[in-house]
Amino acid sequence: MRYAINREIVRPDPELTALFADLAVADVCDVLGRNAALPSALKPLGRDQLLGTAYTVNLPASENLLLYYAVDNALPGDVLVVSCAGYTERAVTGEIMANLALRRGLAGFVIDGAVRDAAALRQLDFPVYARAVSPNGPYKGACGAVNVPVAMGNAVINPGDIILGDADGLVAVRPQEAQEAADRARGLAEDGQAKLARIAREGKLDYAWLYKKLESGGCVLR
Repeated sequence: MRYAINREIVRPDPELTALFADLAVADVCDVLGRNAALPSALKPLGRDQLLGTAYTVNLPASENLLLYYAVDNALPGDVLVVSCAGYTERAVTGEIMANLALRRGLAGFVIDGAVRDAAALRQLDFPVYARAVSPNGPYKGACGAVNVPVAMGNAVINPGDIILGDADGLVAVRPQEAQEAADRARGLAEDGQAKLARIAREGKLDYAWLYKKLESGGCVLR
């Protein structure tokens, strides 16, 4: 079969996704084992705040036919998460498709490959993360799949995962892990704010734990 399209996906409750609206990607990554981030090569062009549900597309290098299908069939709030075999010398999308996705209410693009029309994308109120920029255009003749698990670096993104992005990068959260992850990440954020307040107030932090760790590890301070 040249094309595999799964039309139906299970999306998380919008209230579950909304739990991440005020959370930082770094805090979420920390509570997910400090190894959950999508590849650091994926950078935002312009707007970097992204939150939505993964609608995945697996493309062969240089091809984008099924990306058109995805833009036309994804629902408002979906993030197109597109694997392009990591190929960066041919763009799979640009200004026209991003504008269409914006008008359709999609939440953003995550392209593990290249995009073009970079200047226009940086001005658009629509988050586009990509690995590279290339002026070369795509072909439309090969196979691909929609709404299947896709791999990006060490991360596997499933249709329906919650995608969160900010200036630090991106993370995908399984819906079944979302409530606990959001609660723990919020606790980390509150702890971070308390530390910043103490620094502002006293100019220091309590590092007793550091010296205990050094001592227990046999470190000799000279």
